[in-house]
Amino acid sequence: MRAAPRLVELVLAGLCACWLAPAHARLVELEDGELSEVTGQAFLNLTTDAYNGMNFTRLNFGMDVATQLNINKLQLGLYPRSGEAAGTADIDINNFALGSVNDTTGQINPFMIKNPFLELAYKDNKVVGVRLGFAEAQGHLSGDINQVTGNIAVDLYGKGSYLATQMNCAWFDLICAGAKGLVGSAYANSDFSAQAQLVNNGGDSDPARATMIGMIDGQKLSIPAGSGFDNFLLSLFSSSNCELLSTTTCFPLSNYGSFPVGKFDATNQQFVQAAKGVFLSMQSQDMQWKDQQDAGKFIVALAGAFMNLPRNADGTAAITTSFQEAFNGIPRVDTCLGPAGKGC
Repeated sequence: MRAAPRLVELVLAGLCACWLAPAHARLVELEDGELSEVTGQAFLNLTTDAYNGMNFTRLNFGMDVATQLNINKLQLGLYPRSGEAAGTADIDINNFALGSVNDTTGQINPFMIKNPFLELAYKDNKVVGVRLGFAEAQGHLSGDINQVTGNIAVDLYGKGSYLATQMNCAWFDLICAGAKGLVGSAYANSDFSAQAQLVNNGGDSDPARATMIGMIDGQKLSIPAGSGFDNFLLSLFSSSNCELLSTTTCFPLSNYGSFPVGKFDATNQQFVQAAKGVFLSMQSQDMQWKDQQDAGKFIVALAGAFMNLPRNADGTAAITTSFQEAFNGIPRVDTCLGPAGKGC
């Protein structure tokens, strides 16, 4: 597969274009007193590493980035892949956007990036992988999602009173009916949570060209602030074949017009926590990229294009949404100033 080297050429060409652009400046000598007051570190920092028979070169950009961008079509890894439908790509998102706007006030709400880097992986003096990573990222990621290949971690949360309304128990299913009554009454005001990831329509993990997100088989609900007995009761039930107590637990990615990357406070309409270890990579073979949060761990990226929105070191997910949003979808935030809500 030649996608990764091609991406390297494009990225390096863009960087060269920036560096070779005409500049007009002159050197000004600083007095010793002025120089003693200057502190900082290099804007660019180059590091190298080697492990598992691979050599790595990373270009670190010591900077914070605020961006609001729109792309008509983000499509990476368009090639035949065993077991996948013809004509599909590893990552395929129409009307892709980062950040949002307020069309009424003209305010731009940028996607925030901290300490980005570009890393190349070599084997036998040949580039076999490239990744664009961020130490931290937060903001809205929007698009009409067709397929995604990668590691996408999601935390779901919500009250028991809402969950009970989604339990469509058959009249003869006494266990389900009992659980529904318990969740909707004794635990109506309790905060439930569950973990979700890329899955297929049978509830199995699906990291390659997935079209759904949800609870994998065996995943359970929990009450983080509940007692041991509360969580023991919940542990008796787990998701199976995209269903838990007659409740759907897998949802099409196409339902979600926008995802909050990082923790979003819906009440105050602001992000309060960034996602860590985010990256987008392309590789000609399955690759182990070093975990940005723990240098002793590795993230396995499948050959082709791969998007990593992992769990933070504290266990929280890169994306947090409510059960209501899981069941009903998330409307797209406005990403274009003017009449167009997308595709500007």
